[in-house]
Amino acid sequence: MGYTGGTNAKPTYGSVCGGDGHTEALKVTFDPSVVSFSELLDTFWSLHNPTARYNTQYMSAIWPQNQEQSRIVAESIGQKEEKSVLPIATVVDGTTPTFYKAEWYHQNYKAKNRIRLAVFALYIALPYLPPFQGQELLTQVLAAALFVSYVPQLVSTFDKVLP
Repeated sequence: MGYTGGTNAKPTYGSVCGGDGHTEALKVTFDPSVVSFSELLDTFWSLHNPTARYNTQYMSAIWPQNQEQSRIVAESIGQKEEKSVLPIATVVDGTTPTFYKAEWYHQNYKAKNRIRLAVFALYIALPYLPPFQGQELLTQVLAAALFVSYVPQLVSTFDKVLP
């Protein structure tokens, strides 16, 4: 997980949220003897709606690394547009901009959210369980864990205003 496509030489989650021109992106390294670029592209299309228009931070984008990948992307977009009522909004940029790795707290975001959801569910369910020793302490620990898990993202918003 990281950022690419913008002009800020030191992007952060806060600066990207603030509109510094970068897009949140994944850098995919693959072995073409194991999986083809076309197969990766098929997966890319299946994981999102390429007709949706979002701001730069969340836009659908592809940065092909060579002319062959650019050709495959162009063909694939043509095939998608033939089947779609709406135009494909995916941006294709062949400039190969610098990829900046996102901060530690922005890595594995979906996995972290699943854990947060489980902690939150337990926190909500605790008052409805039969009372047990340590229940109040567990409730406080779960609440604190949820709060602490969001602190880095809360603090990152100050990246936009602090040097």
